[in-house]
Amino acid sequence: MRLTKPFFAYRSFNKETATTKRFYDAGVRQFCLFPANTVNSLGQYYSEYPPNWLYFDVYEFEHVDRQFNDLLAVAPEAQVIMMIDLNSPYWLVRSLACSYNVDSMGGLVNALTCQRWRDETLKYMQALLSHVEEAFPGRVCGYVLACGQTDEWFDICHGNETDTKREAYRKWCQEKGLTVYASIPTYAERARGDGDYQLRSPEKDQNALQYVRFLSDCVAESICFFAKEARKSIPDSTKLGCFFGYILELRWATLVQGAHLAYEKVFSSPDLDFFISPGDYSDRPMGGASGYMSPNGTLHQKDKNFFYEIDHRTHTANMKMTKNISLTWMDAWKNVKEDIAGLRREFCLALFHGASLWWFDMWGKFYEPPELLQEIQSMKEVYEQYADVNRQPDAEVAVIVDPESTFYITDLPDDTIATHVYRTLMDNLNKLGAPFRTYSFNDIPTITNLDKFKLVILPALFQVTPERKAMLGKYLLKDNRTILWTYAAGINDGIKDTPDAMKELTGFPYGTTECTEKEMAGWKSAFAPTSQALAPEHLRKLAATAGVHLFMEAPCPIWDDGKLMMVHTTKPGPQKITLKTNATAKILLGRQDALTQEGNTLFYDFNPPETILLEFS
Repeated sequence: MRLTKPFFAYRSFNKETATTKRFYDAGVRQFCLFPANTVNSLGQYYSEYPPNWLYFDVYEFEHVDRQFNDLLAVAPEAQVIMMIDLNSPYWLVRSLACSYNVDSMGGLVNALTCQRWRDETLKYMQALLSHVEEAFPGRVCGYVLACGQTDEWFDICHGNETDTKREAYRKWCQEKGLTVYASIPTYAERARGDGDYQLRSPEKDQNALQYVRFLSDCVAESICFFAKEARKSIPDSTKLGCFFGYILELRWATLVQGAHLAYEKVFSSPDLDFFISPGDYSDRPMGGASGYMSPNGTLHQKDKNFFYEIDHRTHTANMKMTKNISLTWMDAWKNVKEDIAGLRREFCLALFHGASLWWFDMWGKFYEPPELLQEIQSMKEVYEQYADVNRQPDAEVAVIVDPESTFYITDLPDDTIATHVYRTLMDNLNKLGAPFRTYSFNDIPTITNLDKFKLVILPALFQVTPERKAMLGKYLLKDNRTILWTYAAGINDGIKDTPDAMKELTGFPYGTTECTEKEMAGWKSAFAPTSQALAPEHLRKLAATAGVHLFMEAPCPIWDDGKLMMVHTTKPGPQKITLKTNATAKILLGRQDALTQEGNTLFYDFNPPETILLEFS
C-alpha cells in the first residue's frame, strides 16, 4: 500500500529529549528510533541505549522498550519509524571468526554469502519485530532495514575473497549460464581498464565484469529477502524501506564496488515502499542545490517513495562525538540566515519530488536556534497543505543514467572517472535555472509524457546493444530533441568493444576531446568529453537552444511544477523571474513585500542567501 502523504519526521542518534519535545510541539508526529547493537564507522556505538541482541538467541528487548517509552513520555502521540540493525554485533563477528568473515559493516557481501550469518540475523529480526508489534501495537508506521557500512547497504571490502563468497560467485555464474571461473578476479584484474577513461572491456575483463555484477546482485537479492521476511511480521499498512540506490552520488571505490547498482531490482520489490538517502555532500554550500543520490523518476515509475535525509550541518550542529573524535571535514552553514535558506532549499527539494523527509539531528544541536524550529513549523504547515507523493517537477530536461554501463567504470584507482561521472554532472545541472528529472535507462519505454523533454542527457552510456540502439531511436532520437552524450557513448555492445560505433550513434568519433554539437536526422546531438566540461553556463546555453524555458538569467537552483516554484540564490537585489504563463504569485516561504509582478514577469528583491517558495493561481 503506497503512502498517501509522505513522512515528515525527526531523527537523532542521541536521545535529544528536549529537542524531540520541541519538534513535537511544532506539530511533528513521526520520530525515528534506532535500537542498535553495533558501532559506526568511527568505532562508536550508534545508540545511547545498551545493545539488545547479546548472543545467539539471547535478546534483552527491555532496552528497546525503554527507547520507545522515553520517546512517548515527551511525544505521546508519536508514530515511530524504526530502524532495524541487521549488522553483525561484535560478539557475532568474533564467535564465527574461525570459520567465517561476517563483519557486515566492513564487508557486507562476505556476511550475506554466509548462510550461518543469514540464519542468525533473520532469527534476530523476526524476534525483534514480533516483540515490537506485540509491545507497541499500531505505534510503528514504518521500518527501515539497516545493514552494511553506515547502515546503507554498502560493501566496502573492495571485493576481497572469502570461501563462502567465492562459492556463491561460482554458483551465481552457473545459474546465469556464464563462464564459471576458478576464483574471483584479483585486485589488479578488478582495477584494470583501457583508454583515457580506464573502462573495462567485455572482451578482456569478463571475470571482473561478472564479479562486480554479482556483488550488486547479491546485495539486491539479500535486501529483497529480508524485506519479504519482515513483511510476514508486520501489518500490511506499515511501510518498509531501506537506504539504497546511490548511483548519482557514489564515486571513487564505491560507485561500482559499493554494490548499489542493482537498485532497479530492489526498487521493484513488492515488499518495499520507500528508499532513503542523505542529500548530496558536495553541493551543500549556499548557492548549491544538494540533491538526491538515487534517480527519483525511477522510484515514481516503480510507484515507490523517496525518503530524503536532511542531515545538513547548521552552524550550531554538534560534530564532536567524544572529546577525541570530531567530524571536522563536514562543512557547516555559517549562521542562522544560511541555516534557514538551506533548510528551506532541502525541504522544497523533497516537496517538489513527492518525497518523505526527516530532520536528522545526528549528534544533537542542529536545531538549537529557536528561529529554526519556527521555520520548520512553517514548513510543516506548507507540507500539510501541499505534500503529495505524486508531485514531480514540471521538467523539460531529463537525465537518464544507466547502471549496466556503470559496471564498466573502474572505480578502484584514485584517478578514476567515477569521481565525476554523475556527481559533478548533477552539481552543475543544479544551477541550470530550470527543473529536471532523473531516470534509469530501462525506464525509457514507460516514461509518461516523454515528448515534454526537450533536452535529454545520457551520461556515460557505454553499453549500446542493438536492442538498446533501437530503443533510443524509437523513443528519444527524434522530435527535434537535443541529446547530450558524455565520455564514450556506445563503446561496447555488451559482447565486444565497438569504439567505431560511437560516431554512428552520436555523430562524433571516439576520442573527441571538446564539447561539440551536430544536427542529426530529426534531432540534435551534443557531446562533452567529461562531466567537468559541462559547466552550468554551457548547460544553460545548450538547454536554451533546445527550447527549454529558463526562469532566471542567473544560474541558480529552481524547482517548478506549474503550481509551486522554489528559487534559491546567493545573488543580491531585484531579480527577474519569467514564468511560462500568466499566473498570480503568492509567497509561501519568503517576504511578500519583496515581490512585485508584471504579467508573467516577477521581480523579487533577494537578500541572500535566500530561498523562496511561491504559489501560483
